[in-house]
Amino acid sequence: MTDTRILLLEAKKQFPSSFMLDLQRKNYSVLLENSVSAASKTIKSFKPEIIVLNACSMHTSGTRMCLSLYKSYKRLNLSCKIILIVAKTPQYKQKQYVDLTLVQPFTSRKLLNAVKRLAPVPEKNWRSVGPLKFSYKQRRVKCWNKEKLLNPKEARLLQTLINRSGSTVSRKHLIKQIWETDYLGDTRTLDVHISWLRRAIEKDPLNPQILKTVRGKGYFLDISNDQTK
Repeated sequence: MTDTRILLLEAKKQFPSSFMLDLQRKNYSVLLENSVSAASKTIKSFKPEIIVLNACSMHTSGTRMCLSLYKSYKRLNLSCKIILIVAKTPQYKQKQYVDLTLVQPFTSRKLLNAVKRLAPVPEKNWRSVGPLKFSYKQRRVKCWNKEKLLNPKEARLLQTLINRSGSTVSRKHLIKQIWETDYLGDTRTLDVHISWLRRAIEKDPLNPQILKTVRGKGYFLDISNDQTK
Protein backbone atom coordinates (compact mmCIF):
# COMPACT_ATOMS: atom_id res chain seq x y z
CA MET A 1 0.00 0.00 0.00
CA THR A 2 1.04 3.61 -0.51
CA ASP A 3 1.09 6.10 2.33
CA THR A 4 -1.97 7.89 0.92
CA ARG A 5 -5.26 6.99 2.63
CA ILE A 6 -8.49 7.53 0.66
CA LEU A 7 -12.06 7.50 1.94
CA LEU A 8 -14.59 6.79 -0.83
CA LEU A 9 -18.20 7.77 -0.18
CA GLU A 10 -20.90 6.58 -2.58
CA ALA A 11 -24.33 4.91 -2.68
CA LYS A 12 -24.70 1.24 -1.71
CA LYS A 13 -26.05 0.34 -5.15
CA GLN A 14 -22.62 1.15 -6.60
CA PHE A 15 -21.36 -2.40 -6.06
CA PRO A 16 -18.80 -3.38 -6.89
CA SER A 17 -17.38 0.14 -6.82
CA SER A 18 -15.41 0.72 -10.01
CA PHE A 19 -13.73 3.72 -8.38
CA MET A 20 -12.58 1.62 -5.44
CA LEU A 21 -11.16 -1.07 -7.73
CA ASP A 22 -9.31 1.54 -9.81
CA LEU A 23 -7.78 3.11 -6.70
CA GLN A 24 -6.82 -0.22 -5.17
CA ARG A 25 -5.10 -1.28 -8.40
CA LYS A 26 -2.80 1.70 -7.87
CA ASN A 27 -2.10 0.43 -4.34
CA TYR A 28 -3.89 3.23 -2.50
CA SER A 29 -5.28 2.38 0.93
CA VAL A 30 -9.05 2.77 0.40
CA LEU A 31 -12.09 2.48 2.69
CA LEU A 32 -15.66 2.63 1.38
CA GLU A 33 -18.63 4.18 3.21
CA ASN A 34 -22.23 4.72 2.08
CA SER A 35 -23.37 7.63 4.28
CA VAL A 36 -22.02 10.87 5.68
CA SER A 37 -22.60 9.74 9.27
CA ALA A 38 -20.57 6.56 8.73
CA ALA A 39 -17.90 8.51 6.85
CA SER A 40 -17.60 11.01 9.72
CA LYS A 41 -16.85 8.17 12.15
CA THR A 42 -14.33 6.67 9.73
CA ILE A 43 -12.54 10.01 9.41
CA LYS A 44 -11.73 9.86 13.12
CA SER A 45 -10.21 6.37 13.00
CA PHE A 46 -8.86 6.16 9.44
CA LYS A 47 -7.62 9.77 9.12
CA PRO A 48 -7.94 9.92 5.31
CA GLU A 49 -5.79 12.32 3.33
CA ILE A 50 -8.27 12.39 0.43
CA ILE A 51 -12.06 11.98 0.42
CA VAL A 52 -13.74 11.05 -2.87
CA LEU A 53 -17.46 11.84 -2.71
CA ASN A 54 -19.48 10.28 -5.53
CA ALA A 55 -22.48 12.62 -5.25
CA CYS A 56 -23.64 11.47 -8.68
CA SER A 57 -24.41 7.99 -7.29
CA MET A 58 -26.57 9.60 -4.58
CA HIS A 59 -28.46 11.89 -6.98
CA THR A 60 -27.39 15.01 -5.11
CA SER A 61 -25.15 18.02 -5.72
CA GLY A 62 -23.00 16.94 -2.76
CA THR A 63 -22.56 20.51 -1.48
CA ARG A 64 -24.00 19.94 1.99
CA MET A 65 -22.32 16.55 2.28
CA CYS A 66 -18.93 18.08 1.47
CA LEU A 67 -19.47 20.78 4.08
CA SER A 68 -20.35 18.16 6.70
CA LEU A 69 -17.24 16.12 5.87
CA TYR A 70 -15.11 19.26 5.91
CA LYS A 71 -16.36 20.15 9.40
CA SER A 72 -15.72 16.58 10.58
CA TYR A 73 -12.02 16.56 9.75
CA LYS A 74 -11.50 20.19 10.80
CA ARG A 75 -12.89 19.39 14.27
CA LEU A 76 -10.20 16.72 14.53
CA ASN A 77 -7.53 19.17 13.34
CA LEU A 78 -6.81 16.97 10.31
CA SER A 79 -5.68 18.00 6.84
CA CYS A 80 -7.70 16.44 4.03
CA LYS A 81 -8.60 17.06 0.38
CA ILE A 82 -12.08 16.54 -1.08
CA ILE A 83 -12.81 15.38 -4.64
CA LEU A 84 -16.47 15.81 -5.59
CA ILE A 85 -17.96 13.74 -8.42
CA VAL A 86 -21.13 15.19 -9.96
CA ALA A 87 -23.44 14.44 -12.88
CA LYS A 88 -23.28 17.89 -14.45
CA THR A 89 -21.19 21.04 -14.25
CA PRO A 90 -22.23 23.03 -11.13
CA GLN A 91 -23.91 26.36 -11.80
CA TYR A 92 -22.22 27.86 -8.73
CA LYS A 93 -18.61 28.67 -7.95
CA GLN A 94 -16.69 25.75 -6.44
CA LYS A 95 -16.86 25.91 -2.64
CA GLN A 96 -13.63 26.51 -0.72
CA TYR A 97 -13.93 23.14 1.04
CA VAL A 98 -14.05 21.26 -2.29
CA ASP A 99 -10.57 20.89 -3.75
CA LEU A 100 -11.55 19.38 -7.10
CA THR A 101 -14.81 18.71 -8.95
CA LEU A 102 -15.08 15.97 -11.60
CA VAL A 103 -18.07 15.86 -13.94
CA GLN A 104 -19.21 12.49 -15.24
CA PRO A 105 -18.65 10.85 -17.60
CA PHE A 106 -14.87 10.63 -17.27
CA THR A 107 -12.23 7.93 -17.50
CA SER A 108 -10.67 6.24 -14.50
CA ARG A 109 -7.38 7.84 -15.52
CA LYS A 110 -8.85 11.28 -14.86
CA LEU A 111 -9.76 10.31 -11.30
CA LEU A 112 -6.37 8.71 -10.71
CA ASN A 113 -4.62 11.83 -12.02
CA ALA A 114 -6.74 13.97 -9.69
CA VAL A 115 -5.83 11.79 -6.71
CA LYS A 116 -2.17 11.91 -7.67
CA ARG A 117 -2.22 15.71 -7.78
CA LEU A 118 -3.93 15.99 -4.39
CA ALA A 119 -1.91 13.30 -2.61
CA PRO A 120 0.61 14.56 -0.03
CA VAL A 121 3.78 15.79 -1.71
CA PRO A 122 7.00 14.00 -0.65
CA GLU A 123 9.36 16.43 1.06
CA LYS A 124 11.99 15.88 -1.65
CA ASN A 125 9.55 17.21 -4.29
CA TRP A 126 9.10 20.61 -2.63
CA ARG A 127 11.19 23.53 -3.87
CA SER A 128 11.75 26.19 -1.19
CA VAL A 129 12.03 29.76 -2.43
CA GLY A 130 11.87 32.43 0.27
CA PRO A 131 8.45 32.15 1.96
CA LEU A 132 7.20 29.76 -0.75
CA LYS A 133 7.32 25.99 -1.06
CA PHE A 134 6.39 24.85 -4.55
CA SER A 135 5.90 21.50 -6.27
CA TYR A 136 5.60 22.03 -10.02
CA LYS A 137 4.97 18.33 -10.66
CA GLN A 138 1.88 18.28 -8.43
CA ARG A 139 1.00 21.95 -8.99
CA ARG A 140 0.94 22.75 -5.28
CA VAL A 141 2.19 25.80 -3.42
CA LYS A 142 2.55 26.46 0.31
CA CYS A 143 2.76 29.92 1.82
CA TRP A 144 1.58 31.61 5.04
CA ASN A 145 0.59 28.22 6.51
CA LYS A 146 -1.81 27.45 3.67
CA GLU A 147 -1.52 25.05 0.75
CA LYS A 148 -3.18 25.56 -2.63
CA LEU A 149 -3.64 23.47 -5.75
CA LEU A 150 -2.84 25.50 -8.88
CA ASN A 151 -4.25 25.03 -12.36
CA PRO A 152 -1.71 24.19 -15.12
CA LYS A 153 -1.29 27.79 -16.30
CA GLU A 154 -0.90 29.11 -12.73
CA ALA A 155 1.79 26.48 -12.06
CA ARG A 156 3.72 27.41 -15.22
CA LEU A 157 3.37 31.09 -14.37
CA LEU A 158 4.73 30.60 -10.85
CA GLN A 159 7.55 28.38 -12.14
CA THR A 160 8.57 31.07 -14.63
CA LEU A 161 8.50 33.79 -11.96
CA ILE A 162 10.49 31.64 -9.51
CA ASN A 163 13.14 30.96 -12.15
CA ARG A 164 13.48 34.73 -12.57
CA SER A 165 12.93 35.66 -8.92
CA GLY A 166 14.60 38.90 -7.91
CA SER A 167 14.23 40.27 -11.44
CA THR A 168 11.38 42.05 -13.19
CA VAL A 169 9.72 39.73 -15.71
CA SER A 170 8.03 41.49 -18.61
CA ARG A 171 4.42 40.81 -19.55
CA LYS A 172 5.63 39.94 -23.05
CA HIS A 173 7.97 37.26 -21.69
CA LEU A 174 5.25 35.73 -19.50
CA ILE A 175 2.72 35.63 -22.33
CA LYS A 176 5.25 34.02 -24.64
CA GLN A 177 6.34 31.44 -22.04
CA ILE A 178 2.91 30.48 -20.71
CA TRP A 179 0.62 30.94 -23.72
CA GLU A 180 3.30 30.45 -26.41
CA THR A 181 2.33 33.52 -28.39
CA ASP A 182 3.79 36.94 -29.13
CA TYR A 183 0.36 38.55 -29.42
CA LEU A 184 -0.04 41.37 -26.87
CA GLY A 185 -3.34 42.78 -28.10
CA ASP A 186 -5.29 41.43 -25.10
CA THR A 187 -3.44 40.79 -21.84
CA ARG A 188 -6.51 40.31 -19.66
CA THR A 189 -5.88 36.56 -19.48
CA LEU A 190 -2.49 37.23 -17.88
CA ASP A 191 -4.06 39.73 -15.47
CA VAL A 192 -6.64 37.15 -14.38
CA HIS A 193 -4.00 34.47 -13.77
CA ILE A 194 -1.84 36.90 -11.81
CA SER A 195 -4.89 37.67 -9.66
CA TRP A 196 -5.56 33.96 -9.07
CA LEU A 197 -1.92 33.33 -8.20
CA ARG A 198 -1.95 36.18 -5.68
CA ARG A 199 -4.94 34.58 -3.97
CA ALA A 200 -2.83 31.45 -3.53
CA ILE A 201 0.37 33.02 -2.18
CA GLU A 202 -0.49 36.39 -0.63
CA LYS A 203 -1.86 37.18 2.82
CA ASP A 204 -3.75 40.08 1.26
CA PRO A 205 -4.11 39.66 -2.53
CA LEU A 206 -5.16 43.32 -2.85
CA ASN A 207 -1.93 44.43 -1.17
CA PRO A 208 0.64 41.98 -2.60
CA GLN A 209 3.96 41.64 -0.80
CA ILE A 210 5.40 38.76 -2.84
CA LEU A 211 4.10 39.02 -6.40
CA LYS A 212 4.48 42.73 -7.13
CA THR A 213 3.54 44.78 -10.17
CA VAL A 214 6.25 46.93 -11.73
CA ARG A 215 4.24 49.55 -13.59
CA GLY A 216 4.94 49.71 -17.29
CA LYS A 217 7.33 46.75 -17.13
CA GLY A 218 5.86 43.56 -15.69
CA TYR A 219 6.00 41.59 -12.45
CA PHE A 220 8.56 41.03 -9.71
CA LEU A 221 8.61 38.01 -7.35
CA ASP A 222 9.95 39.33 -4.05
CA ILE A 223 11.15 36.32 -2.05
CA SER A 224 13.16 38.18 0.59
CA ASN A 225 13.08 36.33 3.90
CA ASP A 226 11.64 39.24 5.88
CA GLN A 227 8.31 38.71 4.09
CA THR A 228 7.45 35.91 6.51
CA LYS A 229 7.89 38.05 9.62
